[in-house]
Amino acid sequence: MTLLREIQTLLERTYAPVSINLESCLIGEGRCAALNRLAGESAAHLAPGGRTFLRQAGDSLYVAIFYSRPIIAELEANDPRRTLNERNISALITFIEEIAHGVQAALLFHEGEREIGSEAYARNLETQARIDTYLVLSKFAHVLCGERGKIPRSVGAWLRRQLFDNSHRRFATPRLRDRYGAAQRCALGFLRHLRRVPMELRHETLREFRALSWREKLAFVSR
Repeated sequence: MTLLREIQTLLERTYAPVSINLESCLIGEGRCAALNRLAGESAAHLAPGGRTFLRQAGDSLYVAIFYSRPIIAELEANDPRRTLNERNISALITFIEEIAHGVQAALLFHEGEREIGSEAYARNLETQARIDTYLVLSKFAHVLCGERGKIPRSVGAWLRRQLFDNSHRRFATPRLRDRYGAAQRCALGFLRHLRRVPMELRHETLREFRALSWREKLAFVSR
């Protein structure tokens, strides 16, 4: 099983199956450049390592995912299923986030969400991607740590530092800085809550939070 398929399957098991095979949604540099032009000026300010493009046509959602050559090269040279380290963690985070975008967008569309161009939708998607990426990273770490899958505190702290950093402050526009900063704070708030939930109830709590809108997510972590 490919790394992409493995991660998509893990997210589907956590939430629900989707009808899209994200491996068939991968695009190359030429198609990415064309979609960036169609997306307008805002797309030029996004991180270049990975992109997820969404388009609605009637009652269908079309997804395209792009990864830059350095991202793919790093993951091929340092398979995260064998090791997590300073070299491959950034590439892996980008890789997981785009898969999470695709899965969550498909789930939301199936549930009737059609405002895919709104700021609230973007913030909701980014929040969920941060949560999902942390969960997938933790799953990888559990497997790699071996003995009963218990993650040492130092490893958990390292994963959080890698994922919840200050990179959102480097975006060129205030709107993007606000979007990614708000999404990160919301995701961190939920993950703090999740750690207090008994293990047997965490799966249900994850599903319930995923189904909330952006405003509902904010209200959840603020209470």
